[in-house]
Amino acid sequence: MAEVAAGLVVAEEIVSTSLQAGAATYAVAKPTMPLKATFSQIGSTDDDASRSSLARSHHTVTIVDKKAYIFGGQTSPDTLATNNIHAVALPIKGAAATTEYQVLPAIAAEKDTGAVPEARSKHAACALGTRVAVYGGCDEAGKVIDEGSKVWLYDTEKLAWESLKADSHPERVPSARAQASLLAHDGNLVLYGGVDSNGSALTDVWHFDCLTKVWNQLPHAPAATTSAAIAQDTLYLVAGTDNLSSEVHHLDIKLFAEQPPTWGSTSFPTNPLAPGPKARDNGGVVPVSTGFGRNYLLYFFGDRQGDAANGDLLQWSDLWTFQLPSSQPEMKASWNMAEAIKPAKIKDQIRTAFGADTGGSSWAEVEVQVPGDLQASEGKAHPGPRGSFGYDVTADGKSVVLWGGINAEGKPAGDGWIIELS
Repeated sequence: MAEVAAGLVVAEEIVSTSLQAGAATYAVAKPTMPLKATFSQIGSTDDDASRSSLARSHHTVTIVDKKAYIFGGQTSPDTLATNNIHAVALPIKGAAATTEYQVLPAIAAEKDTGAVPEARSKHAACALGTRVAVYGGCDEAGKVIDEGSKVWLYDTEKLAWESLKADSHPERVPSARAQASLLAHDGNLVLYGGVDSNGSALTDVWHFDCLTKVWNQLPHAPAATTSAAIAQDTLYLVAGTDNLSSEVHHLDIKLFAEQPPTWGSTSFPTNPLAPGPKARDNGGVVPVSTGFGRNYLLYFFGDRQGDAANGDLLQWSDLWTFQLPSSQPEMKASWNMAEAIKPAKIKDQIRTAFGADTGGSSWAEVEVQVPGDLQASEGKAHPGPRGSFGYDVTADGKSVVLWGGINAEGKPAGDGWIIELS
């Protein structure tokens, strides 16, 4: 009874501050999932195999200040894309439907050195402030590029390349690799996994302090996977070895805690009675939010593991969310009181007090909505099955941009999409 009473007190506080109408009734009755997704096409290009073509796979897309920066990849199985960067301005709601597009040649910030990254595929990239950070990858022969743990940085304001390399402890740096995950955290970088020059899967985790230029190793992950993301100071991995179960592994990113961080893992069955995403590689996983402190991992598309049988497609076309812990209530400068104190956490407390499921640590398939104007998408309302595409999440966490990849016909795709979540 005390817990129920506490829940009612919280509900009363919510009603009194007009944060959510209906308070307890709303919190208990309204589910948090599934989310809804609307696809809109932002551009497309001819499917040609020239090195400058935007029909490509195994490349990266990085969003910096409302532009998507496309780098690297391959335009055919034996042809690398150039080391130019392609910048596509993201559409703004209410503005004219025109897409600004630039091809930015590889120019060194220090012109006397001429140091720029060579063309590559299967590299990792992320946004680091106003810069695009790039690590590793493969050359045209498919061999892992060994650059001695160098991180390349493309300055989107200066339109030039520079690099970061460890200033000390050369014995304590990550090995050369491809197909890794590079993630930004608190102005620094986290590098996870990939494959080494022998093709062996890696499970090591590294933290690079961009100020001191020092690498520090974090605990090895319990699994090798191509699906990694950081949300709320936690590194998440989504892994699965078959179509009957999947695992979500998580690690708090703490470098100098009294007790070193340890990995936690949760296994999930995936069957008609307990729906969840099937095993996949080279798909997308990003942290997303619908606002008000509600957080998820969006896990989408990707290559089916194993050989396709009975006419099955080679890739998935579905989207799933995994509900993360809601943000802690906090007062901050905001014109929106509900957003300022993160009412999702309060809602979860109410649901828990009434014995209702909060949806935490559970999977739900995203509902794909038909766009309001089919003509705007030129007859396509969905990119279709694909893997090995470039993608990134927008700054507000409510939309995802993807470009290219390998389509259901096994060819490089040259179209770009925005996935809006609600």
